[in-house]
Amino acid sequence: AMRVLEDLAKFLPIMKKRSKELEIEETFPDVVQRMIEATKKMGEPDLTPLAAVAGTASDVVADFIFSRGGTKIIVDNGGDIAIRLREGEVARVGVKTEIDAKQPTYLISIDSTMGIGGVATSGLGGRSFTKGIASASTVLSQTAAFSDAAATVIGNFTNVGDPNIMRSLAEKIYPDTDIAGEWVTIKVGKLSQEKIDEALMKGLSKAHSICNQSLIEGALVAIQGNVVWTKSLDPWLRKL
Repeated sequence: AMRVLEDLAKFLPIMKKRSKELEIEETFPDVVQRMIEATKKMGEPDLTPLAAVAGTASDVVADFIFSRGGTKIIVDNGGDIAIRLREGEVARVGVKTEIDAKQPTYLISIDSTMGIGGVATSGLGGRSFTKGIASASTVLSQTAAFSDAAATVIGNFTNVGDPNIMRSLAEKIYPDTDIAGEWVTIKVGKLSQEKIDEALMKGLSKAHSICNQSLIEGALVAIQGNVVWTKSLDPWLRKL
């Protein structure tokens, strides 16, 4: 884990560049290559490799342990979770639709036959900036890196205009940000149902688009107590 962090620190200037401008080079450490790959696949012009940093770190640690004989590995890096399961093993992941919720709202049971290796959540109030208004954008895919990148993108797409939404330039909040010049959401007040539905549909539409490219298995989007998800999650998602 320490080596992963050291690699990340050395290559920070590269990881703050837009992913579309980067090519994966053999001289880059594995963790950096994975971050670039995951974010490039999303095809968004403003995404940097750092949009997948937490999920990728989870993947690298999980793969290391799994390769040494682990049968059920769950690595949770602040909600960006890598899962590695041998035959017969099951992992249960709770999904919170509000960041400060004491208990999960939904439960997803994952087994070794499903091809799910990562569950990640992005949204307002999390550790990273978001351009949207989702309280949770949760994604399931083959890797935590892809889930992390996709959750960021889907969360960003829940973007609507409203006087009750406060935004700021990213660098005014964090001068060393990788997305200088981009407007990010600071706070969301009470919204009309019409605005909530508009934002939810924008996020869900993007989720379907990424699903159709076979980059993710499914996604859930939550805004102010309203929740939608791709039909692909129907067999796996259970309300608590």
